[in-house]
Amino acid sequence: MVDPLSPFLVKAYVAILLMAGISISGSVSVLRGIAYMPAEAAHAALGGAALGILVSHVTNMTLDPYVVAAMFASVTTLFAGYVGRRGGPEAIAAALAGALTLGVSIYAFVRYILPANLRVVLDGYLVGDILILKDSEIAMLSILTIAYMIIFTLFYNEIVYVCFDPEGAEAMGMNVSLYDFMIFFLIGLAGSVATKAVGSLLVYALVIAPAITAKELSGSVRGMLVLTSAITLLAGYGGLAVSLLFDMPSGGSIAVVASLTYVGTMLGKRLFQKR
Repeated sequence: MVDPLSPFLVKAYVAILLMAGISISGSVSVLRGIAYMPAEAAHAALGGAALGILVSHVTNMTLDPYVVAAMFASVTTLFAGYVGRRGGPEAIAAALAGALTLGVSIYAFVRYILPANLRVVLDGYLVGDILILKDSEIAMLSILTIAYMIIFTLFYNEIVYVCFDPEGAEAMGMNVSLYDFMIFFLIGLAGSVATKAVGSLLVYALVIAPAITAKELSGSVRGMLVLTSAITLLAGYGGLAVSLLFDMPSGGSIAVVASLTYVGTMLGKRLFQKR
């Protein structure tokens, strides 16, 4: 039987707690009308990680690929925000599609030229395993999550106002561009954190599914944010338990629990409405 307090499980517990903290970015994305952005940021982070690994390999520099991945994801979302402010939601979608193509192309090309041992490292950003996170990685995730939470807390009212009524906020004299860029930056940061924890393929399930589930169940913004974090914790710890009990991949188990929670909520709500 696996010791529930073994070091690798304790680190997984902490990582899930951090994921619950940054999961509110999913709620912000949904409220802002760009629910797809965290997943796109995660794929951009995949390209950034590939570049980081390649540079380290070629130059023999000590460079953390995750730092490059986080920067790449944040810059990508900021660029999409800049384009979107000039061209609207369609321009944002087009910019993110281009970034997704670029990120995946960089990943595919770099993976092809890397030696086998480094391909394994790179693939960890595609389908992550929360059970093998290192102490240094937990520390980095903690720093980024704390920074995320501080910025979000300080500018909570402004961020929510801009999500709901950007025209009204601008009429009141608020610097809407600044807060919009802040929203995009935070989403990019959250996407990179999720990529390291569960891999870019599963970000949508763990960041967006709890948010849209919470939106169906809550009647206020604060309630939605709290419920999003709670559902993320439920999916994280529940999926981890399923993974250990049935010897299944941790990331996939967590994503399945998050997805089933959403599907069950939607079906239950529809049946209740019919009655």
